[in-house]
Amino acid sequence: MHKCALAVGMVLVVILLAVGSPGWAAPQPQVQYFITYPTEGMTLSGVVEIRGSANHPSAQWWYNVSYAPGPEPTGGSQWVPLAQVENTPVQDDVLAVWDTTTVPDGVYTLALTVKGQDDPTYWQQFVRRLTVNNAQPVASPTPEESPTPEPMPTAVVGPSPTPVSIEQPATPTPRPSPTPREWEGEEIPTPDVGADEQLGLAFDVDMLRDAFCDGALITVSLFALWGLYLLAKVSVRWFLRRRRGPLSK
Repeated sequence: MHKCALAVGMVLVVILLAVGSPGWAAPQPQVQYFITYPTEGMTLSGVVEIRGSANHPSAQWWYNVSYAPGPEPTGGSQWVPLAQVENTPVQDDVLAVWDTTTVPDGVYTLALTVKGQDDPTYWQQFVRRLTVNNAQPVASPTPEESPTPEPMPTAVVGPSPTPVSIEQPATPTPRPSPTPREWEGEEIPTPDVGADEQLGLAFDVDMLRDAFCDGALITVSLFALWGLYLLAKVSVRWFLRRRRGPLSK
């Protein structure tokens, strides 16, 4: 009994795998309807390729690209078709071509519409505020001729002025330096100079004597100070010994 139930269960599993579960079914393709170029607010001129994507999962479907004057779509917009394509999906490519030279310059709105045969919905996207400007550029003004420069006034050359002689003050002639007169019949006295002074070896005896006396006085003073130091040292030792004598007794 259990074996039969197990076999029936395995058969059901195989059947489910073969048929497939509704939840595992492949997703149906969705509706695609968008314009990638031009975008809102652009200024257009000449021939413009309208690019984007359009697709519908129905077996019979179509898409339409059209334009209307005005910045926004309204109930009274007068739509002019640019392209009507059936059963041809477009993926990131050209949907239609708009020759803007055939319309007056102004502001327009683009529309993309996708419709399936069994689908009651009209899938639409609008591109607003598109400015068409095909006006010819204003011709640049002809540059004005540059004014002819006026000739510079010619300087009138009159007669040359008569040169006036200017007397320069007389330059004083420097007097010659007086030359020493020679002694007539007299000899210039020459001071007597000793032999020692001529050789630069003259000595001052008084200075040497004073220096010797000062040196001797300093030497005697040093010896006297040394003697007083020794005397004081001996006296201190004697005094200390005298004081220690009575204490030791």
